Amino acid sequence: MESTNFLALSKQVALEMRLSNIANNLANASTPGYRRNEMSFEGYLSRQHASAPILYPVERGVRVDLGEGPAIATGNQLDLSITGNDRAFFVVARGNETFLTRAGTFQLSDSGQLVTAFGDAVLGATGQPITLPGRAATVTVTSGGAIYEGEELVGEFQLLEVVPGATLDTRGDSRLSASATRPAESYMIKQGVVEQSNVQSVIELTKLIQLARDFEALQQIQASEHSRLTDVIERLPTV
Repeated sequence: MESTNFLALSKQVALEMRLSNIANNLANASTPGYRRNEMSFEGYLSRQHASAPILYPVERGVRVDLGEGPAIATGNQLDLSITGNDRAFFVVARGNETFLTRAGTFQLSDSGQLVTAFGDAVLGATGQPITLPGRAATVTVTSGGAIYEGEELVGEFQLLEVVPGATLDTRGDSRLSASATRPAESYMIKQGVVEQSNVQSVIELTKLIQLARDFEALQQIQASEHSRLTDVIERLPTV
């Protein structure tokens, strides 16, 4: 009974963590540049009961899906997307920290600084925030990331790519941090286009349905074990 309950409880905890992850993915299904998260588990073999070792699920972190999301044309000259390299990201700063993002819904602050929808400064190739002088109404961004106002070159985007095998952490607002990056290669920047979330709602909903079924099955196991133990206890006085 004790082993069965411990095993069922550990699996229910794992299912609850997966539920929270799926709910977060669904909540960000329409968030530009969002990257789907996937919980990772592995089995831990407990030999506390030598006659019947128990395999418990153990959470091993979150894997970030770097696959490109669908692109939507907006016509806004400050909306940008990256294509050709799903490991490439724009670099933004919030306070003294820098992050990676694919959410290219940029805008200008009152001081002419290029910022994200959340107010983070977009960094240029020099590592400094990009500022547009505002001397021309037309802003053009080349596929390589050069920024022109009219005919004048005013800056260039800094793009970094995540090194294969690097650890990724989600930081909210479609931002990521990576343990290892390098200058991005083999990419193209498209102007007037926004990359959407790479979450596929139908797949996430399917996982949600399966998760609910798994949870119900564990409840049935616990109820059956409880019934079995109750029956044994009731029979003890007659033995």
